[in-house]
Amino acid sequence: MSITPVILVILTFIVNFIMDFSFWSVMLSLYYLGGAPAGTDDGTLLVKLTLASVLIPAILARLGMMERFFVYSEGGRKAYGEDGRLLEEGLENICRRGNLVPSDYRLYVGLRNEYNAFSLGKSIVVMAPLLRQFPEEELLGIMAHEMGHIQRGHTGASLLCVGMSWFGQIIVLVYNTIFLICRLLVWIPFLGLLINLMALFISLQYNILSFLLQTPMLFISRFGSRKEEYEADAYACRLGLGRGLALGLCHIESIYGSGNAGFFKSLLNDHPDTPKRIERIRKYLETH
Repeated sequence: MSITPVILVILTFIVNFIMDFSFWSVMLSLYYLGGAPAGTDDGTLLVKLTLASVLIPAILARLGMMERFFVYSEGGRKAYGEDGRLLEEGLENICRRGNLVPSDYRLYVGLRNEYNAFSLGKSIVVMAPLLRQFPEEELLGIMAHEMGHIQRGHTGASLLCVGMSWFGQIIVLVYNTIFLICRLLVWIPFLGLLINLMALFISLQYNILSFLLQTPMLFISRFGSRKEEYEADAYACRLGLGRGLALGLCHIESIYGSGNAGFFKSLLNDHPDTPKRIERIRKYLETH
């Protein structure tokens, strides 16, 4: 396992700890505004609530049931018929080349109308258009790339990061509910003004904190993700499936026509430019 996923997990924990701590601080303040007696050890309580909201979902994310839930939420479904045959034969081929056990991994067909694939935990999801329209050699190369992410430890780290970030969805839901209530009470002369000022403060605090913490992490994770893509490409090449991967990437490139991205687009892109990836694969094939 490379150091990049470890750094990403640590950064994800720090960012979500600060975000969740801020949320629980606001909730505790609102609790006291409601007339509840002040506690004597609020700091310890806030730390415990924050650790629970960050770590419990992360621990649960490592369970197979939660992994399937995350995959399902991203459009992954169990494959049947011809879809199932293509995925299973591809997995068996990859496992035979890599001395892996097929039963250790889960396969899904994705419902999104796009030419893509992704892996999470020990699951590989291939979008239906790619699965049904690409030649088997290209499909095999792309699946080998996703297996590379699993074998290099990228997907386990991603699963932890998804779990640690999950409570953020609850925070957004709670804040949206608060803002909805504020809009309903805006017509009450003094109370409406007071509540909306409080809502404005919460909104500014959350959005400014999100920007300050997540923007640096965005750039760090983008650069780390590109490195991971190269590592997964190299894994597919070592299995002898680099040609299929290169052809698959060319096929995707011909559909989306992204070409070489500009400087600012490249900064925000979590994948290297496709021509650069294809050139690296070509060089590997020439020397091996």
